[in-house]
Amino acid sequence: GSPYQPIIEALGNYPQKKFYNVSKLGGTKYETLPYSIRVLFESSIRNCDGFLVKETDAMNILDWKTKQNNVEVPFCPARVVLQDFTGIPAMVDFAAMREAVRNAGGDPVKVNPACPTDLTVDHSLQIDFSKCAIQNAPNPGGGDSQKPMAKLSPLKAQSRKLPCRGQTGCKGPCSAGDSSRNAGQFSAQIENTPILCPFHLQPVPEPETVLKNQEMEFGRNRERLQFFKWSSKVFKNISIIPPETGMAHQVNLEYLSRVVFEVKDFLYPDSVVGTDSHTTMVNGLGILGWGVGGIETESVMLGLPVTLTLPEVVGCELTGTASPLATSIDIVLSITKHLRQADVAGKFVEFFGSGVSQLSVADRTTIANMCPEYGAILSFFPVDNVTLKHLKHAGFDKAKLEVMEAYLKAVKLFRNDESSSREPEYSQVVQISLSSIIPYVSGPKRSQDRVAVNNMKSDFQACLNEKSGVKGFQIAAEKQNDIVPVQYEGNEYKLSHGCIVIAAVISCTNNCNPSVMLAAGLLAKKAVEAGLVVKPYIRTSLSPGSGMVTHYLSSSGVLPYLSKLGFEVVGYGCSTCIGNTAPLPEAIRNAIKQ
Repeated sequence: GSPYQPIIEALGNYPQKKFYNVSKLGGTKYETLPYSIRVLFESSIRNCDGFLVKETDAMNILDWKTKQNNVEVPFCPARVVLQDFTGIPAMVDFAAMREAVRNAGGDPVKVNPACPTDLTVDHSLQIDFSKCAIQNAPNPGGGDSQKPMAKLSPLKAQSRKLPCRGQTGCKGPCSAGDSSRNAGQFSAQIENTPILCPFHLQPVPEPETVLKNQEMEFGRNRERLQFFKWSSKVFKNISIIPPETGMAHQVNLEYLSRVVFEVKDFLYPDSVVGTDSHTTMVNGLGILGWGVGGIETESVMLGLPVTLTLPEVVGCELTGTASPLATSIDIVLSITKHLRQADVAGKFVEFFGSGVSQLSVADRTTIANMCPEYGAILSFFPVDNVTLKHLKHAGFDKAKLEVMEAYLKAVKLFRNDESSSREPEYSQVVQISLSSIIPYVSGPKRSQDRVAVNNMKSDFQACLNEKSGVKGFQIAAEKQNDIVPVQYEGNEYKLSHGCIVIAAVISCTNNCNPSVMLAAGLLAKKAVEAGLVVKPYIRTSLSPGSGMVTHYLSSSGVLPYLSKLGFEVVGYGCSTCIGNTAPLPEAIRNAIKQ
């Protein structure tokens, strides 16, 4: 047991709830620590056993101001998240360990992950079919074309509802919908075969494109998926989120996150390490987390701590209010540029200042996601009133929210919005004014290179001239205006430098923000009403991060307009970003080479 058991206390109005009151240690020294370091400190106190985590480790973290960058400290995260590419080796290792234990005469059933582990199967989807590629194809499933291939849907046959973790918004089994809907001009393109979001049982559309990609995914990955199914049945302390459910980082935000863990009436902060670089998104919800390698993750699953050099913490002070024309991605790209210039590689970043309260949780997670682009380990937004409002809106149980708020305030992990409140001390402070941010796009090659929208044309022209590198294409001046005619489906099109051939609307990473996804839907609505069309050779796709995204796009009425332009739901999983797009038509490939 921990030598710090004397500081275990009952929680105010909830005497049955217990916690380590770490704020009693170190006097005012604790109150000057950055919030992210306080989470490390609490973990070291709670897990101190004199062997893996020693008292000196806890005291080194408490002395962060003088020990940063000079000592290594252990950290025991509350849970682990995996995606299938990196998760399958870990599960195979656990299966092998069970076999070894059995061969040695032991009980293999005792071999299980030591901490809660969630594995999301989201990297096996490939866009073999998009709307333009199958709209004229016969229905391979036969029967009613309005209900194609229903037998292939893994969620259709799902008879049990997954338990919600602290959420009360679920209303029980929802109606699968009425196939005879008449919702206007594009009603045939909405909810051809409604299924239910597995977490909240909300109806989500399932167009033919999803089913065809799903059939290919299941056929390609049959052996892997069977192994995952077996693992979900035999191992304790692990949950397998099935394919076509959502992307690891978005499922982590929507469903897996606790913010505060409660185990047998004992409270402690939620924290996580994961094998996906976008694990850092969860810091926007006030949960300390970052991406690590497979070996480190597996060691945590075996009960060992992660070891890290006690990091510097860069305080990022946000002031002002963003322009209503600036999206969350504009804010992200601006902050990313500032932090790259501030050299935050290998450090924690923590946000404070009056501007933080202006950002929604969706905006915060979008910012926290970009850590790999500016090199920080994580970007932390402490829990505050905005966070609690978000959790309430997301359906968290009111009683649990009250306990959560009381606990976080008791251990001083709750950020006060009032300007009079004392801010922690940081290694350095970077100031960014949200008022100075204007609309940007990123590219043309790297996501961290931002270009003001009004400079996009001139910037691309300059990139054609520049020497081949991170931005330049080095195209000879006499070839920059080359146009190549191409025959596609009986029509002639002309390709030139800058033509679009792949266009994906994705709801993961930067686009997990509902405001951006709905803006894309409204833009599609305006485009359809203006009579605009997308050229048929362009690989278009809409890949929501979860069924909930499809639900709100459908409920808001913008989904049929996206579909009309070719942006039809292709499935739920990482696709275009990791290169999982089917080859372009041969005629287009040849034209590009020319």
